Amino acid sequence: MRILVRCDGGPGIGVGHVVRSLALAEEAIARGHEVALLGRLEGDLLAGLARTVGSGLRLLDDSGPGTDDGAGLAAAAVGYDVLHVDHYEVSARPDELFEAAGGAGTVPLVSVMADGEFGARPCDVLIDPTIGAQWKPAQAPARWHLRGARYVPLRSDVLARRATEPKPSEGAAARVLVVMGGVDPRACAPAVVDALAATRLDLAVTVVATPKTRPDLERRAREEWLPGRLVVTPPLEDLPAAMAGADIVVTAAGTSVWELCAMARPMAVVAVVDNQVPGYLALLGAGAALGLGGPDDLTDRVKTAQRLVPLLEEPARRAAVAAAAGRLVDGLGAWRVVRAWEECHRAAPDLHQPSPAVVEVRAATLADADVLLRWRNDPATRASSRSHEVVSHDAHLGWLEASLTDPARRLLVGEDSGDPVGTVRWDDEGEGRWQVSITVAPEMRGRGVAGPLLRAAEDWLTTELRGPVAPAPNQSRPHRIGNRRAGGELAAYLAVVHESNSPSRRLFLRGGYLPDLPADDLGFERYVKWVRPGPT
Repeated sequence: MRILVRCDGGPGIGVGHVVRSLALAEEAIARGHEVALLGRLEGDLLAGLARTVGSGLRLLDDSGPGTDDGAGLAAAAVGYDVLHVDHYEVSARPDELFEAAGGAGTVPLVSVMADGEFGARPCDVLIDPTIGAQWKPAQAPARWHLRGARYVPLRSDVLARRATEPKPSEGAAARVLVVMGGVDPRACAPAVVDALAATRLDLAVTVVATPKTRPDLERRAREEWLPGRLVVTPPLEDLPAAMAGADIVVTAAGTSVWELCAMARPMAVVAVVDNQVPGYLALLGAGAALGLGGPDDLTDRVKTAQRLVPLLEEPARRAAVAAAAGRLVDGLGAWRVVRAWEECHRAAPDLHQPSPAVVEVRAATLADADVLLRWRNDPATRASSRSHEVVSHDAHLGWLEASLTDPARRLLVGEDSGDPVGTVRWDDEGEGRWQVSITVAPEMRGRGVAGPLLRAAEDWLTTELRGPVAPAPNQSRPHRIGNRRAGGELAAYLAVVHESNSPSRRLFLRGGYLPDLPADDLGFERYVKWVRPGPT
């Protein structure tokens, strides 16, 4: 694929949009795609980070006008397969953007990176990597949604440090890194340094300065701190190395916190600007960071110092915060996004093919035993399954009887005008995750049945998930279904598909499922679709 990425970054506007775009570019290039970055990369830091991606990344000149509006960006994207926008101000709505350009060339798949409501707009693929975003309503319509920390894109130099532990400190001084983002618009770094001094603890502090904060920080280093205890440094190209070597990181709640989560580092965070508030609150809710509030809260250095002292003094507290952070980000975010681009671009041309089938589903019964066994033992079904063996009648009957009474399984039969056309099985994997298995009757393949069958089975389960409590078969007490969260329940519908099974991959992509885990040793890849049933 040919991928065009639109983002800006620099000392005046921050570096987060570019940093995560470079992570996606790195992954896409590693997977054999061409990537061009269109935007303003101001300052030596971003220029250096772009160089680390390698010669596979083309940097396009954005000195001329036009690419901040829909028509100009559409014209620039002609000839590309994917347009990815990580910019709050750029319009990226496909039906407006490319009509404005006169419809020239092939319309690319449009991908948008958002942070909650910031930057969200209608598109093909909407990505919101904010922790906990999957539990909230989507901020804009899209064909596919990638929401939550599973989609945090990280560079390889961050991932390489996931398993590293900082070397023991020499002496008693705790090593503290202070990095308040690429801009630090509210000049928070000096206030954090003041609060650290007010703790009266033995600390070795490294603080990343911006042009705005550097004079104040250097004055403090000369006049208020012991020599060598406060080191002022310009923005670091290898910031992950500095993070990995610190005992504690005090940071703005921007993109750097996801890197810290991936490296399982203990952190204290400040919500410096409004678009950082959702991530800040999500981190605190997960116990993955110590919250210091916003810039105004930092003005009370004594109170801020009191908040910091337990994290600075108690290794067990730091370990707990670090462990919680490490559970939030698994490091596969860039892979998931690029795989989504690959699959969605491949599936896009035939996404809207109508199906004449009208399928209804019902719960299976023992009377369905023979037809279910015939479908299960069909050679094509066995070829795409983990188990290729023929199942005996007795073994199948025992399995069916157990399935019909298993509170963690839902077995359905689909019918079109009363004729059976296939079966769908849902298996409850806990924490709101339900894995789907679908089999279309051999005689119905190629007739457009699979899509309606899957949708009907989802509707059936979604209806059941709406109820906070549902009776389980052969149980006297209620069996809770789904995952209770604030604002309603949410389920993750999972599908495991062999990488060679193109029809099944297309089926699930059309249904809104996207790659979630790489293929295992047997070639089976996991897809996921997040669903919010909502109240009845």
